[in-house]
Amino acid sequence: GGAPLPALWYDFADESTVTVSSSQVAQVTSKGSRSWTLTKSATGPAYVDGINGLKCLDWGNVQHSNWLQNTNTTSTAIGEVYVVVDASFGGSFPSFAGLMTSTSGSGWYFLGSPSSDNFTESGTDFNRVFINGGATDRFGTAFDSPSIDSPSILRIVNSGSSTFNSTTGFQIGNDRGTANRGWFGLVGEYIIYSSVQSTENRAIVMDYLAAKWGITLI
Repeated sequence: GGAPLPALWYDFADESTVTVSSSQVAQVTSKGSRSWTLTKSATGPAYVDGINGLKCLDWGNVQHSNWLQNTNTTSTAIGEVYVVVDASFGGSFPSFAGLMTSTSGSGWYFLGSPSSDNFTESGTDFNRVFINGGATDRFGTAFDSPSIDSPSILRIVNSGSSTFNSTTGFQIGNDRGTANRGWFGLVGEYIIYSSVQSTENRAIVMDYLAAKWGITLI
């Protein structure tokens, strides 16, 4: 058997789920159990042949104010997030680069932090991150071993294995709509579960992502 269907699943390699307008990603449809479509802000990321030759989002390597968002007001729990990235920016993140954030200024967020090249968050929502299946929590520490300057799978969870609710939707690629707080590099896929997954289900998801995106697990 396989892992359960995620609540939200944005697979940018699946071109049937992505709408492109003027070379920008305008809309992405979720393949998960929640039909939350992400739509672009004034501008969207580029859609490129990137990670392992598969289509993915390209946020570039300059500060930007682009994002994809859903403003659904129906609450849904978020417990575990998997995201494939290739942040080949060659240096530090810009100011608080948002990989996944709420749509409001006071809400939760998961960010790359400037100057120190690590991950940070707000409150007690996301506070653990594991890279490529490794057992070491990279949250708040420099992620140079392994580095995410090449295709990587981030697994993001809460240290208490609890969940939180998204009541106003969320954004990817930017820190809650704040100019010049954009994520750097490529993003291939988000798989978002309403609860923290079992060891067996986690292995299924990691193996699927690693094989698909050409990533070696550690």
